[in-house]
Amino acid sequence: MRTYQSLSGSQNFISDIQTQSLKGEVHSTFNRTINIICDSGELYTIAAEELDNAPNTLRVTNFFNNRPQLIIKTPVYSQNGRLMIGEIAAIEIQGASEWHYPEIEFPKKQEYSKISKRVDQLQGWLIPLESTGGYLLNKKQATTYEKMLHTMLWQESEQLLAYLKEKQLFQAMKQLKRVIGLGPGLTPSGDDFLVGLALIFTTVHYPYHSLKQWLFNSRNELRKRTNIISFSALDWAIKGVARERIGSFLKELFYGESEVVLKRKMLAVLAIGSTSGGDMLTGMLEGIKLTLSLD
Repeated sequence: MRTYQSLSGSQNFISDIQTQSLKGEVHSTFNRTINIICDSGELYTIAAEELDNAPNTLRVTNFFNNRPQLIIKTPVYSQNGRLMIGEIAAIEIQGASEWHYPEIEFPKKQEYSKISKRVDQLQGWLIPLESTGGYLLNKKQATTYEKMLHTMLWQESEQLLAYLKEKQLFQAMKQLKRVIGLGPGLTPSGDDFLVGLALIFTTVHYPYHSLKQWLFNSRNELRKRTNIISFSALDWAIKGVARERIGSFLKELFYGESEVVLKRKMLAVLAIGSTSGGDMLTGMLEGIKLTLSLD
């Protein structure tokens, strides 16, 4: 058995290992992440050291450079302050730093003009950076199918935003079912858009409690209509938590002054997945625009 060292991890993940309360099995493996599904139904992630911190995630040194041969359903459990992966690997957490998502407060009304200008600026930057799928589609290089899917994503999402703007929350819940799961990939574009939207509605002192409550009420519907990996990101977003680079971007957007820093942090978000970053960014910007338009 080989021992690895964790660099950092989310506070609750480290705590669960320390209290020996974690028990589950390997759910899925990727080039730089391994997902663990626990008996509680909670999803945890072991991530390569070059990735940023994230909810329920432990960043581990050299784990993926000397990748152990893991198969699905390999037992995972905590023991003596270490995370054990079958009889294959042990991960030490002593010395690992605890990561917390930053507290992000929604801007006050006197700051709305500044935020609106920054959102317009971001959308201008995105035009030449459009990707090959999802909400930010480069139509010149897209297939007919990608164009059709892009149109569907925007039509269904804009209808959802329209219902939310009019506070037609029952209709919005029905429309949510048309957005969740829409698009290809492990985390469909519609799901990633909703992650971005949720992260705006769950900011500290968000001014419209009914929208935040609508989001909490949607949780069970979301769980039923997408896969566990995508739902895990959505569920954390409903709690107001996301990856480190997303929190850093939102803090810069709301509180920062530097265009150079804002653009750099926007590009860091766009680098998430193939289209996930762009889809989440779209959800965040649309959520901000919706909020600024409400009375």
